[in-house]
Amino acid sequence: MIAAHNTSYLAKLPAGLKFGALLVVSIGLYLIGSWQILSVLLLVSVLVLLSARVNLHQLRMPLVTLLLILAIVFVSLGIQTTWDSALVSVLRLLTMCMFAYAVSLTTTFDAMLELFQQVASPLRHVGANPAQISLGLSLAIRFIPELKRVYLEVREAQHARGLANNPLAVAVPLVIRSLRIAEDTAEALEARGYDSAEHSK
Repeated sequence: MIAAHNTSYLAKLPAGLKFGALLVVSIGLYLIGSWQILSVLLLVSVLVLLSARVNLHQLRMPLVTLLLILAIVFVSLGIQTTWDSALVSVLRLLTMCMFAYAVSLTTTFDAMLELFQQVASPLRHVGANPAQISLGLSLAIRFIPELKRVYLEVREAQHARGLANNPLAVAVPLVIRSLRIAEDTAEALEARGYDSAEHSK
C-alpha cells in the first residue's frame, strides 16, 4: 500500500515530519470528547487523504473492512455505555485511520526504513540492532496489506471452486504464497547488498 512514485505535496514532506504529526494528531484525538469537533476532523482527514493523490481503488477493501469493524465497535460500545460515547470512539478511530492511510501511502519503503532506524538508533547502546528493528517494522507495515490482498485472492479462488468453507483449502495456498513473498523479499534485499550488521555500525 505504499506508493513509491506519488507526486503529491504530502509525498514530498519528510517521513519524520509526517509520522511525528501523525503521532501528535493521534494523541490529540483522544483529548477531544465532542463528536461535532471529531466529525469536522474526520472531514479534514478525508480531504488530506484525497489530496495525497493515491489510488483509491486499493483502499476499497481496507475501508470496507474498517467500516464493518467500526460498526461492530459502535454497536457494542453503544450497548455497554452510551451512544454518544460510542460515536466519539468510532469517530476517533476512523479519523486516525484516515490520517494513517494518507501518511503510509505517501511514504516510500526506503524513507520508512531510514526513519525507523534513526528512531531505534539509541537502542544500540543496550545491544539491540537498529537496522534489524527498522527493517522489521518497515516490512510489517508494508506486508500486512499485501498479505491481506493475497488472502482475499486465495479465498475468492477457492470460493469459485466451492472450497470457501474449507479452512485447509484456504490456509495451504495462503502459506505457500506468503513464503514466496518472503523469499522474493529476501532475494531482493540480498541483491541490493543489504547487511543489517553493517548498517548498525
